Amino acid sequence: MANFIELRATATRQHGLLTAEQLLKAGYTKRMVASRVDEGVLRRRAKGVVQLAGTRETWLQDVMIAVLAGDATASHRTASRLWGFRTVDDEIEVSVRFPRSASLAGAIVHRSRDLEPADVTEVDGVAVTTPERTICDLGLIFPEHEVLRILRHAVATELVSPRDLWMMRQRTSKQGRNGTGVLERVLDALPDGADFTESGLEVQFLEICDRFSIVRPVPQLPVKVEGRNYRLDFAWIAERVFVEIDGAAFHSTSQQIAADGGRQNALVRAGWTPLRFTAADLSDRPSQCAKTLADLLRFVQKK
Repeated sequence: MANFIELRATATRQHGLLTAEQLLKAGYTKRMVASRVDEGVLRRRAKGVVQLAGTRETWLQDVMIAVLAGDATASHRTASRLWGFRTVDDEIEVSVRFPRSASLAGAIVHRSRDLEPADVTEVDGVAVTTPERTICDLGLIFPEHEVLRILRHAVATELVSPRDLWMMRQRTSKQGRNGTGVLERVLDALPDGADFTESGLEVQFLEICDRFSIVRPVPQLPVKVEGRNYRLDFAWIAERVFVEIDGAAFHSTSQQIAADGGRQNALVRAGWTPLRFTAADLSDRPSQCAKTLADLLRFVQKK
């Protein structure tokens, strides 16, 4: 029989819960489990799921009960809350792969024909749909403006990329799936070229260009300078101007600082004029970013 300390460690990872299958594999018989329930060491929470005495009951534990009892994946509103898209939803929603079904007290169960292993990950130890899949599912239950808000948040915080969302839309739309129409429309609301960017900050920059009527740059432009290949975040080829977007991890080591400086110096020697913007610049000072860029573009055009 497995050491109870090992089972407690498993329960800790599962928010104070154990499944009957885990107990049986550890050497406990059904009679032994019933005895532990009678003694108050365990408490039955759902069919095949027990809770260790003394563990705190939380919303997250309730989600875990539904996931374990139904061999399911947290999805829809529940996944939205787990990813931080919304914080006001207390409903517990899970998905199972069709033709399976599950009846879970206190939970909404969705039967999905297109839920793939690649659509499932973990948050706080709970099996949950990926951010991309979650946004696609939210198109079934939320109005379009709310899905667009969530999409913008997810892109800005780099939980998703427009490119991955387009791939999700293409895959699920082949099945004639509801909700993909909403996803397609909110993706269309992102600036042109967003699917070629590599981060949410780059999407924010494109939105600033659109908002302040700046000629659209070429995203992720490959260039070869002094025998080395580089990729520019955004470039205006005729003007030989490029913009780099610096995220939170930028300049985290002296080696990175030196490498970036050498790269930029090589581009300047080749006739390129650089501008750099940080995440704070884009979020807090978008008009200033736009003015700096517009002034530079006008200057080089007059030369």
